[in-house]
Amino acid sequence: MKTLKEFLKYSETYLGIATALVFMLIFFCVWMTAYNGVTDRTNHLKIGLVNEDKQIGATLEENLKKNLPFDVKTYQSIHAAKQEMNQRKLDMVMEIPESFSKDLQSKGTTDVKYFINQANSSLAKQIMNGTAGNITQAINGNVYNYKQNFILSHLSGQMNAVIPSKNLSQAISNNIAQALKSLTIDSVHSSIVKTNNTDGFPATMVPLLVVLASFVGSMIMSLNLNGAAIKMRQTFDKWSIFLARQIINIGASVLLAAVTLTFMAIFNIDLKTSLLETGMFQMLVYFSFLSLTQMFVVLFGPAGMLFNILTMALQLVTSGVIVPKAMLSDFYQTIAAYFPATYVADGYYTVIFGGVRLSGDLLPLAAISGAALLVAMIRVLFQKNKSLVTNPIEQKKVQTVQ
Repeated sequence: MKTLKEFLKYSETYLGIATALVFMLIFFCVWMTAYNGVTDRTNHLKIGLVNEDKQIGATLEENLKKNLPFDVKTYQSIHAAKQEMNQRKLDMVMEIPESFSKDLQSKGTTDVKYFINQANSSLAKQIMNGTAGNITQAINGNVYNYKQNFILSHLSGQMNAVIPSKNLSQAISNNIAQALKSLTIDSVHSSIVKTNNTDGFPATMVPLLVVLASFVGSMIMSLNLNGAAIKMRQTFDKWSIFLARQIINIGASVLLAAVTLTFMAIFNIDLKTSLLETGMFQMLVYFSFLSLTQMFVVLFGPAGMLFNILTMALQLVTSGVIVPKAMLSDFYQTIAAYFPATYVADGYYTVIFGGVRLSGDLLPLAAISGAALLVAMIRVLFQKNKSLVTNPIEQKKVQTVQ
C-alpha cells in the first residue's frame, strides 16, 4: 500500500491514466463517426463499363446503368478503362465482348469479363467480387427473357412455313423441342481477372502496417527529441537545436527506410517499383510523419501528443486501407487530402501491387513535410533564447538541476 500511495504522489501517474483514457475516447469518437453510414454509401464506389456488343449488349448497358447501386461510367475501350482503374479512379471494370450476341446465338453461352483492382482496400475488393456474381445473375435473367422472345418470334414464321405440309405436327414438335433445349438459365458466365495482383496475405497488410508502425514510432521519437531539446535550451541556440533535430529526423528516416526494405526482402515481398524509387519513397514516408508529429510537440509541448493521437486515428480511418475513401462522409474525404497517410497508403499499393508511378504520391508527401516544417519554424521564431551558459562548471550545475 505504501508503494501505491507513493505512485499516487507523482503527476506522471495521473498523466499516464489520462493519456490511456484520452486515447480510447479519441479512437471511439473518430472511428465510430467516420464509419457511421459506410454501408449506405456503396453507391460511391465506381465501375467502368466497356460495351463492345451493339445488339444485346446495348440493352444490358442501359439496364446496368439504371439498376446498379454504383457510379457506372462507360468507356469506349478496355485500355482506357484499365488505365483509370490503375489510377484508382475505378474499383472494377466490366467488359461485354464484341462476340457476346453472336456466341449466344451460335453456341448458347458466352462470357462477361470483370477486372477487379487488387490495389484497393479489402472491403472494396470484397464488394466488387460479390457484385460481379450478382451482375452475372441479373444478365442471365435478361438473356433468358431475350431468348424466349427471340424463339417465339421465329417459331411463328416456321409454323406458317410448314402448315401446308402433312408432317405439320411433327415439324412443330421438333421445333419446339429444339427451342426448349436451347433455353438455359445460365447462358452467361463470369470471368474475373484480378489486376495488379500479388501472392500472399502478408503483402496485403503492408500498407496498414507501414502507416501504423511509422506514425506511432514518429510520435514517440518526436516527443523524446522535444524533451531533449527543452533541456538543451540553456546551453544552445534555438535555431541550432532545431537544425540538429532535422538532421536527426533525416538520418532516422534513411535508417528506418533501409530497415523496412530489408524486412520486406526477408519476408519475400516483391516490389513492383525499383529499389531506389521505393527507398526514396519510404524515406519520405518517415520524414513526413516525423515532420507532422514534430510540429504538434513544438507548438504545444507534451500536450501536442493529444493532437498526434487524434491525427493517428484520423489517418487510419481516412487513408483508404481499411475502408475505401469513397465510402466515407464528405468531411472525412476532405481532410484525407491533408494527411500524409493517404499518400503513404496509395504509394504502398503501387509498391506492392503495381499500377501508376510513385511520383504522384511523392510530391504531396514533400508538400506536407514542407508545410509542417514551416509551421514549426514560425513557432521557433517566436521562442526566446534562454541565457546561454558557457562556463563548463555552470553548465554542469544547470544540467544537474534539470
